[in-house]
Amino acid sequence: MDIKFTESQVAISFVDEKKSDVLLISKLIDGTYPNYHQVIPNELKERVSLAREELLQALRRVEIMTSDKSSSAKLAFTENNLTITTNSPEVGEARESIAVNYKGAEVSIAFNPGFLMDPLKVLDSDEVFLELTDELSPGVIKINAPFLYVIMPMRMT
Repeated sequence: MDIKFTESQVAISFVDEKKSDVLLISKLIDGTYPNYHQVIPNELKERVSLAREELLQALRRVEIMTSDKSSSAKLAFTENNLTITTNSPEVGEARESIAVNYKGAEVSIAFNPGFLMDPLKVLDSDEVFLELTDELSPGVIKINAPFLYVIMPMRMT
């Protein structure tokens, strides 16, 4: 492996397992990197354990009924239940219910289903945790390993 860098770029060259030459070049960030710690909620009120694959499949089904104008999925948590709904005047509406172990206060929050599915597609953990504060604060997806995914809510209509 060979690593070279300048003030604005880094280049890494190596041979992969197929004996192919690989060259990776990356531009370094100009200026100051944003303080991402500011968007990670410090205080979370609810933590829900969810079956990753079941949640992913439900989100895939409801995402079909979203459009460019209406691209949100509402997650409504009630006792032992999660209901995911989408409603798009151009396309129609969808509703999925998942049994969950939830005993907290009823809470509803909307997310872009595509952004919510992104980490679920690549994680190999069977269980994920969705942590919420309220319907206007970012949600956090965690697993029982070093992983954290912050997702911003959408306004519910």
